[in-house]
Amino acid sequence: MTGDEFQKKYAAVVPRRDITTDEGLKAAAIIVEQAAKEGVEYAIAGGIAMHIFGYLRATHDVDLLASKMLDLPYEEKLSFGGVSHHIPVGERKIIVDVIVRDDLYRNYYEAALRDAYWTKDGWRVVSPEWMVILKYMAARSKDLLDLLWMLRQPGLVNRDKVAKLFEEILGELGADAALKGLEQYYVQAEIMKSGDENGRQER
Repeated sequence: MTGDEFQKKYAAVVPRRDITTDEGLKAAAIIVEQAAKEGVEYAIAGGIAMHIFGYLRATHDVDLLASKMLDLPYEEKLSFGGVSHHIPVGERKIIVDVIVRDDLYRNYYEAALRDAYWTKDGWRVVSPEWMVILKYMAARSKDLLDLLWMLRQPGLVNRDKVAKLFEEILGELGADAALKGLEQYYVQAEIMKSGDENGRQER
């Protein structure tokens, strides 16, 4: 590839800037206010939910599960159900994906929304157990890193509850198959947790 070809190929590439927890919640608040007016249930998921759990990893947008679409203009539709809004926060615009799944995973997302927790700050957030399930099914590299982080945190994820939630959606046989796949991440998380503890002791 020549220098000219490189410039043409990458001329339009603009790196996306990470958002802070505060920026994400400010953008979410605008959507949540509209949801309250319309009687629409919501729950924070994705990277901002991970921030709330205590894992401040990079994220570029806000994910909100919702019980139905909102009466708001949007920039684009999501292929799996829902839309993207660009919400002004300070001098920038934050992408807020309002997710209303209409595909094979709809039952999972509806149940995750149903079981969402309220934080002491008044935010409704997908529970750690449902986050584990959703991250496991998504299986992208960032999702699996989130999954392993959650499984390493003392008292964050109730594994028996994860099993019951899988059984609720998949039945006993389907849950057994899903949990066998998830077991490898339980084992890996325990190995990583042991390494974390050994590293702290050596210091």
